[in-house]
Amino acid sequence: MKNLKERIAEVSQFLQLLTEPTVFPEVQDAVEKKDKDMLLQICRKIKMPEIYIGVIVSVLLSVGPEQVKWPWPTY
Repeated sequence: MKNLKERIAEVSQFLQLLTEPTVFPEVQDAVEKKDKDMLLQICRKIKMPEIYIGVIVSVLLSVGPEQVKWPWPTY
């Protein structure tokens, strides 16, 4: 059984794979459209293990396409 640190590392690795030039435009389009089915297809296309697909799709749909700007606004 994998510990939490190992699972987090694997999720991070698969998120990184989604930034590859071969799939990133598709990922960006799917996130902008909030298209869960399209994200599922992309995850399967890169042969992501099923146990991580739900987590990855949830993360991507919750973050959204907007980029965080630095520096943070001061209130």
